[in-house]
Amino acid sequence: MKSRLLSRRELERLSAARGVEALIAGLTRTVYRRPVEAALARAGGLACITLALHHDLESNTRRLRAFFRGEAARSVEIVLGAYDIHNLKAILRGLSTQAPPSDILATVLPVGELPASVLAELARAPDPRAAVDILASMDLRFARPLLTLRATRPDATTVEMEICLDQWYYRNAFAALEEMRGQGGYLHPALQLDADWTNVMTVLRLVHTSDEQPLSRSSPGAAVPGDLFVGPGRLSFSRLAQAADEKSVERAISLLAEHVAAYQAPLSAALAAYRSAGTLSAAERELDRFRLRWLAQLPARDPLGIGVLLGYLALKRNEVRNLRWLAHAGHIGLKPEAIRAGLELIP
Repeated sequence: MKSRLLSRRELERLSAARGVEALIAGLTRTVYRRPVEAALARAGGLACITLALHHDLESNTRRLRAFFRGEAARSVEIVLGAYDIHNLKAILRGLSTQAPPSDILATVLPVGELPASVLAELARAPDPRAAVDILASMDLRFARPLLTLRATRPDATTVEMEICLDQWYYRNAFAALEEMRGQGGYLHPALQLDADWTNVMTVLRLVHTSDEQPLSRSSPGAAVPGDLFVGPGRLSFSRLAQAADEKSVERAISLLAEHVAAYQAPLSAALAAYRSAGTLSAAERELDRFRLRWLAQLPARDPLGIGVLLGYLALKRNEVRNLRWLAHAGHIGLKPEAIRAGLELIP
C-alpha cells in the first residue's frame, strides 16, 4: 500500500495542471483512476475530487484492520479509535451550528468502532445534547465521558464536550498500552507526540489572545488551563500550565522547549514561523511538519511493528492534503510556483 503512494515527481507533475478539470484528467492516470471515475458519476469539478479523495482514504484505511491479529490488532484499534473521536467532535460541532446532515457526514471517516449508520443517525439529531442521548441509548462507551461531563456541567459547551472526548481517548489509550506491557512499540511515543502538540497549541492560543481562548478563564466556573490538556505526553501538565501563564507566545514556546530536549528543534522552528508570519497557524504547520516527518520514518525503523501502519497513515493523509491543496489552488487560479510552494513534500 505504501508503494502505491504518489511519488514526489507525480505530485509536482500534477501541480502543473491548469485548473480542476486538468487535475482530474491527471489523476485518472494515477492510482486514483478508479475513485475519480466513480466520483465523476456523481459530481464534477472540485466536488468530484473531494468525493474521490474521501472515498479512497476511507477504503484504504478500512483495509488496514485485516492485516493484524492479537496484540497487534489491539494497537490498531487504538490508532483507529482516534477517528471515532474526530467523527464525534465533527458531529457535535456541526449540530451546534445547525449544519445539514449531509455537510456533517462529508467531514467524517467511518473507519473506527462507530459504523456509518450510527454516525448518520447522530448527524440527524436536533442538537448536541440529543446526539449524546442517542449514544447513551445505544449503550455505546463514547457516551460515558459526555454523560459525566453533563452531570457536573449541565451547560457544558460544544468545545468542552470536544475536550472531554479528547481527554477520555488519551486516558483510555495509555491505559490500554500499559495493559499490553510494552507490546505497543512506537504507538506510545506517537500518542505522546500527538498529545504534546495538541497541548502546545492549546497553550499558544491561551497566550496569543484572550479572544482565541477555547474557554474563558475569567467567567465563573470556567476551566483552568490544566483542565484543557490531554495526555499527558512528555510535556508535564505543570509545565504546560506554567507556559500558559506567560505573557508572550515567544516566552511560552521557549519555556516548553527547555522541558524536553527532543522538542527544542521543532519548537524553535515553530517560534521562527510565528515571528515571520505573525500567525499561530504558521507555528502549527511547523509542528505538524515535524510530526509528519517523524512518523514517515517509522516504517523503516519498525518494519515488523505498528510503525508501518503509523507511517503509512501519516503519509496517506499528507498525500490527500496535498491533492486537496492542488484542487483548491487550481480552482482559484494560483500560479504553478505558488501551488508547488504549498505542497508538503517528504525529503
